[in-house]
Amino acid sequence: MVESRNIRTIMTPKLRHPDMICGISGWVDGGEAATGCTRYLIRELKGAKFAEMPVEHYNVFQLPGQLSQRPKIKIEDGLLLEHNIPQNWFYYSINRNNDNDVLLFLGTEPCLNWEEYSNTITDIAQQFSVERIYLLGGVLDKIPHTREPGISCSCSTTELKEEMREYGVRFSSYEGPGSIGTTIMHDCQEKGLPVVSFMVSATYYPEFNIAIQRNPKAIRALTRILNKILNLNLNLFELDQEVMNLEVKLGLLVGQNMQFQDYVKKLEKEFADIDSRKPLDISNNEAISIVEDLLKGEDI
Repeated sequence: MVESRNIRTIMTPKLRHPDMICGISGWVDGGEAATGCTRYLIRELKGAKFAEMPVEHYNVFQLPGQLSQRPKIKIEDGLLLEHNIPQNWFYYSINRNNDNDVLLFLGTEPCLNWEEYSNTITDIAQQFSVERIYLLGGVLDKIPHTREPGISCSCSTTELKEEMREYGVRFSSYEGPGSIGTTIMHDCQEKGLPVVSFMVSATYYPEFNIAIQRNPKAIRALTRILNKILNLNLNLFELDQEVMNLEVKLGLLVGQNMQFQDYVKKLEKEFADIDSRKPLDISNNEAISIVEDLLKGEDI
């Protein structure tokens, strides 16, 4: 294993004209859309690890009022079963359906050294002559769970924007605080790397204290568009089943609460005008923390 300050390389795969997919947890990972999609692709494409960015160089595990950076643990009947440190791993997969292999990055949004974090990702992309980078994200939004979530898009060039029109995406307009994804896109523009950012809306019902930590519908929407663009030929049956199970659970809540039923119907009527509404500018973790007491012990 080759090690340096900001990268540890296990192996150097030989790849053919690869595209890169980045799913990073943090501020724009509502419904775990970005990381959930990337994990799904890693599993289905049988992705193999080949390099790591040391998380301790980029993250502070204990931040005031923020629990998401701490290691995730599992204790059962008095025994520690899991202790998972946040990680930044690079994977690769050989695409059997065409001549474009796939690089996948599953990471954690950094607290420190943003530019170095971004440069490391884009340096890997340049090392393997990546043809295009796809950045994934999810934003919490009051969209009805009964409808397919919309995907917004931003691109590094006008040529890419024209190409993306055929996939039925909306083009983003936004001004305000940026995520690590926008830093990566800026870095790509300066280095001449083509990059597309896909942002999916993930259902959140703040008025009824309902937050969906892992939203399979948002994950499926991102997976579908990548499946089509990259010709991955994936069967999404597992995600389809997750979506059905979630809709059944939320359907039961709708049937038991007339106020909630009216609320969902109102959102359904407004859904056609979705372009005029802005996603909620809060992270998935912030939404979960708002309702964690209410949802404690609930399987939603």
